[in-house]
Amino acid sequence: MARQAELDPQTRILDAAENAIAELGFTGASLRHIVVEARVNLATVYYYFGSKRGLMEAVLKRRFGPLREEHLARLRQFEAAAKGRPLPVEQILEAMLLPPLRLAATAPAQRQAVTRLIGRIVTEPNPQIQEVLRTQRAEVRAAFLKALQRSLPGARLPDLLWGVEFVWGALAFTLCNPRKIEVETRGACNPARTDKVLAEMIQFFSAGFRALARGNPKR
Repeated sequence: MARQAELDPQTRILDAAENAIAELGFTGASLRHIVVEARVNLATVYYYFGSKRGLMEAVLKRRFGPLREEHLARLRQFEAAAKGRPLPVEQILEAMLLPPLRLAATAPAQRQAVTRLIGRIVTEPNPQIQEVLRTQRAEVRAAFLKALQRSLPGARLPDLLWGVEFVWGALAFTLCNPRKIEVETRGACNPARTDKVLAEMIQFFSAGFRALARGNPKR
């Protein structure tokens, strides 16, 4: 596998671009830097990806495309079992949280690549990268928002949107700063325990979402 990747210029470009973006951000990651690391010329990058933005889209799709599919598959599995009934908030949150937590619990090399990239893209102010990210996440966000609206018909849409952002934000922080959490809590909280992290986040956020519905009874 490593030898095949070594011989594949497209894979080398993607690897080099991912490393550059994680280290320098979208603006700082120049194509010249990427082609040197990938040992290709600029024409090869344009041949495969068309532009720097096209390369960025390919980097995110390669890393997070499988995650997107798992998010949707898990949500659909729960919905099929519910047979038309609204899902409990806890199942919606499990479908949101478990796939990235499991991804981060994989082999160290893949975990480091994922968390470095997440850390960069969630704080990257560049409007192009934010638009690429928004586009690639649109279907997943819409699916979870729809499920929450069915589960909590009394909650206002702006409140649900805030809640979803808080969930994604807490998840990103947990994935990107596990050592900080362990240090700040003096070992009381262990982010390496995926099952515990999932249970704690579901318990905390499900209470918050239900409070939104109680505070805004449906008229």
